Amino acid sequence: MRIRPHLVLLLVFSMPFAFGQKPEETFEKTVKPFLTKNCLACHNPSLKTAQLDLAPLRDTKAAMAERDVWENVLAKLKSGQMPPASAPKPDREVTALVTEWMEAHIERYDRGRKVDPGRVTARRLNRAEYNNTIRDLLGVSFRPADDFPIDDSGYGFDNIGDVLSLSPSLMEKYLRAAGQIVKLALRTGAAPKPMV
Repeated sequence: MRIRPHLVLLLVFSMPFAFGQKPEETFEKTVKPFLTKNCLACHNPSLKTAQLDLAPLRDTKAAMAERDVWENVLAKLKSGQMPPASAPKPDREVTALVTEWMEAHIERYDRGRKVDPGRVTARRLNRAEYNNTIRDLLGVSFRPADDFPIDDSGYGFDNIGDVLSLSPSLMEKYLRAAGQIVKLALRTGAAPKPMV
């Protein structure tokens, strides 16, 4: 394999952009020229190939505020789908620098983003889980949940918190079972004689 001197120089001078500079500077000096040369001919406001317009991302502030578009572009570049076969392929080294910037930008964006996981439902144990917990936790062979009403199910499962309800009659059965479990678990009477 023959090493091209201009590629070595490009890599040597591009490395500080990728690793030593601020992301904005790297974008201006590496990513923006790459987009202009390889992407904007198809992904512009008039053509919008694949419903993607990259022209607004020539503005550094707009580019830094974007995440999902970069993830989409990164996937296409890494898979080799873009640029298309009919277009000239950019140098692999330059493409590697651009994809590294995109990966780092997505990671930075995700780290700084506050994610709202939504409401988490407090769930109760279903009948099988309740019996197994009593057995494992207290070491008694008592199955109090066999007397409980059948658990509701959703999507074929009976352990989904949003589906499991707690009716007043079930609460009474829990309290009654708790009393029986305590009697079985706590032994009363004369203390056993010590072993010698």
